[in-house]
Amino acid sequence: MVASPVPPEEALPEYHGFPPFFTLQPVLETRKMQLKLWRELVLKWHQAKGVQILKLNEWPHFANPAINRTLPLDGRREVVQSLVTSGHAEWKDDSRTTALVLWRSPQEVAASILTFIRDNGMAGNVYTVYELRAGDEITVGADFHGTEPTIFRRALEILERQGKAALFKGSSEEGDGIKFVADA
Repeated sequence: MVASPVPPEEALPEYHGFPPFFTLQPVLETRKMQLKLWRELVLKWHQAKGVQILKLNEWPHFANPAINRTLPLDGRREVVQSLVTSGHAEWKDDSRTTALVLWRSPQEVAASILTFIRDNGMAGNVYTVYELRAGDEITVGADFHGTEPTIFRRALEILERQGKAALFKGSSEEGDGIKFVADA
């Protein structure tokens, strides 16, 4: 499960090979630094992979088979909770086993969407949320393409509150329409 081998193309920081890294440290200042390193590792990996969901029992780097170490479940929860506290994650379930990793804030995604719309002369037209978020024609290659639906929806809602877009109810959230105002 967690102890799957790390592909050789994934360069991990040197501290990932240090056995004490996989044990929550009892000294507060040391633990703060340890959690900071875990946060950085989680955020860099998720951003590089374009992945926004973290499952505590499936994320590969909570273990290092080369040194026979795995961060215990309570340690994994503390790492994710530190991401939540810093504003970089949200728990997705009450059992706290799955988190949404926010390596880009909804505000950053909103700004990216708006820039893309302006740069491509798309204001004034109506698109489905799916077309913009994950469609295979319009936004392929855009840095927001494939964004997790919850974050994408929040970004669109930000643009709507700013008066730069209008959301229209469709048959589903992905089928909702979005129109960007011409002078956005």
